[in-house]
Amino acid sequence: MRGKRVKGQEGKRERSRAAFSLLPSSPFALLPLCLCLLLPGVAAAQKKPKPPKPALKEKAARDVIAAAPGFALSKGAVKVREVSPAGAEPVTVAADVTEAFRFARVEDEGATQNTGIFKQKRWRAVEFRNGDRSWEEFDFLSAPLGAARVGAARRALEELVTEFEARQAERKKKKGGEAEGAESAEGKEGDGSKEGKEGSEGSEGKADEPLTRGPLTIRQLSPMGSSAVAEVVVAATFRLSRDARGRWRVAEVLIGGESLGDPAEVVRSLDSQKTERARAEMREVAAALEAFRRERGFYVVAEDSAGLVDHLSLRHLKTIVRIDPWHRPYRYAGTREGFALSSDGPDGKPNTPDDVNHSRARVLP
Repeated sequence: MRGKRVKGQEGKRERSRAAFSLLPSSPFALLPLCLCLLLPGVAAAQKKPKPPKPALKEKAARDVIAAAPGFALSKGAVKVREVSPAGAEPVTVAADVTEAFRFARVEDEGATQNTGIFKQKRWRAVEFRNGDRSWEEFDFLSAPLGAARVGAARRALEELVTEFEARQAERKKKKGGEAEGAESAEGKEGDGSKEGKEGSEGSEGKADEPLTRGPLTIRQLSPMGSSAVAEVVVAATFRLSRDARGRWRVAEVLIGGESLGDPAEVVRSLDSQKTERARAEMREVAAALEAFRRERGFYVVAEDSAGLVDHLSLRHLKTIVRIDPWHRPYRYAGTREGFALSSDGPDGKPNTPDDVNHSRARVLP
């Protein structure tokens, strides 16, 4: 028994010596091993710095931009990319705004017109959407932003649409060639042509790829005869400030590094121009009403502008005037003896100080 116990103890000592012999003989050789054991703990102790807190949340920034002066965009039309950190001055928001632009076919003044009555035409940017079924004319922007700046913006849009349309035509032409090839192969390859035909049909349903030029990306173009509507994403930077009540507002808009100024100031200029246009249009309608009275002996009897226009022929009113520059119907109330014509003005509310009025009432109640 004792012999077995001695042999067992000697075996343990041998195994211990064997395990110890695996360790490095020099104490400096243990340094890499110690570092390997310590590094995970050190890395865990070093926390990653937290990203700076933004000046406001993305949702709040999106809401402010969508409701910028002169706009009533859907919140889905605004995609916030970046918000400056809290404490930054000024507070800026980088965002992509999906907009709709309306174009009209006009005679290309830069082309040599040698085709007779069929003139060479080009796209002209005429309007942009500023709300649900509400559009703003580019021509109104020349006063607050400058004709040169507005002209450059229009040309950029027109060139983008023209290039996109050409690419659509090229793709359509290519599809036509592929379809002809598939039809030709159908009679030769039997069942094998079915797969090629299905592939061709599948490619036709593929949407056109977006085209980006500078801060503009066109996603879709919908031609409608002599006009077209383009869906364009505009990359812009918005500078925000707080109003007198402490609410965030868009104080400046920059596109491609070019400042478009304070939207509120731009809107005030637009409203001033629209007021003058409303007065001019109402003078034109009033002149037509006077011509009508001279011919018939009385004014048009109607309760709204729709009834008025129905009675005034093109002989009296050369241009049909139904809505005011704010895209709302003119108000008309007329009797045989007099009439009142008005626009609700910028605020869209009747009987407020910004209404635009024109009347000729001798016995109008």
